[in-house]
Amino acid sequence: MIETVKFVSRPIGENAYLFFQDESKRAVAVDPSYNAEAMVRYLEEEQMGLEAILLTHGHFDHIAGIDILREATGAPVYLHQADADMPEDCEKNLSVITEQAFSRKAADRLLSGGEKLELAGMEIEVLHTPGHTPGSTCYLAEDILFSGDTLFYMSIGRTDLPGSDGQQMGQSLQKLCALEKEYVVYPGHGQSTSLGFEVQNNPYLGDERWSI
Repeated sequence: MIETVKFVSRPIGENAYLFFQDESKRAVAVDPSYNAEAMVRYLEEEQMGLEAILLTHGHFDHIAGIDILREATGAPVYLHQADADMPEDCEKNLSVITEQAFSRKAADRLLSGGEKLELAGMEIEVLHTPGHTPGSTCYLAEDILFSGDTLFYMSIGRTDLPGSDGQQMGQSLQKLCALEKEYVVYPGHGQSTSLGFEVQNNPYLGDERWSI
């Protein structure tokens, strides 16, 4: 059984996660932000190693902590190839709109979508879901879906930002709706939910209800 620990970055409200097999001392991180120090402390307190840092996309609030976490643990950073240039470019990662524009080191490993990663004793499926950004990605592990800024509780990610595409977002949402298994959804912002609930209730999902 997979355990998940959430770290909320204030004041942005970005969700970062550590997940691992029950009783395992090996973990995987998702989207470390300004909460990276708390993630490092948790790993140290639990005497847990970090095998990988998975990014759902390249926006500043999802990558702010990658250098801190990578330096502290030696874990490689994974990112979809379509967002590959975003960490190093403050305009593309949108940190230029904040009080402190920044760049981060490039990802160590680039994804294309469709991979099945074997990390920390878990099989993690890479699902390319462009729309919010060209390289937006969801990660599936057992009955868990890390949806980044593609799918939220009763909402979806913005499609009015540079590099966003509403048509692609609609196609990505259809891809999520087509998943046959029920998943607990851990989004990039806000509360967790379930895929079944969102398919039935989210106004952006479901039969003939696209309004991107």
